[in-house]
Amino acid sequence: MILLSKGAKLTLGIPTLEDIKIIAAEIRDSDRKDMEGLHPGSQIEDIILHDVRHSKVVYGLYMDGEIRGALGVIPLNTTGTGTPWVVGTSDVDKSPVPFVRASRKILNMLQNSFPVLDTWVCAQNSKSINWHHWCGFTFDKEKVRIGRDEYYRAARSAVMKINKEII
Repeated sequence: MILLSKGAKLTLGIPTLEDIKIIAAEIRDSDRKDMEGLHPGSQIEDIILHDVRHSKVVYGLYMDGEIRGALGVIPLNTTGTGTPWVVGTSDVDKSPVPFVRASRKILNMLQNSFPVLDTWVCAQNSKSINWHHWCGFTFDKEKVRIGRDEYYRAARSAVMKINKEII
């Protein structure tokens, strides 16, 4: 496991099928609503497993050894663009700071393989919008209807990040 923060003992590891089942059973409300909007009638566990199967990389987020979330990146093309996804348990909402602080480190690591992260963010999910802004994603101004909800397209480029740090 990779230690992400000193005080909170937040680590990255490879999630098991049992870990995915725990996340699905204890999913935070905002993630559940997003998934139900994109995939009406589908089971949460099936949606997460679909993302896991199609991802090039998948990590589990563990707090003090207990699974609290999973994330991955689904390749969109062969030029290094991928769609990131993240899902957490309700415990993430109870103690979000360690996860938010580690997010940029995780995304920077993922961008070694995927220089461009391109995703859709539910316009009704303020937690997701705020997290994506915090992590350096830029948003298109127009919303697009996908499933039952409207979404913003959001992207994060490793090149943009590097250029901002140089300036």
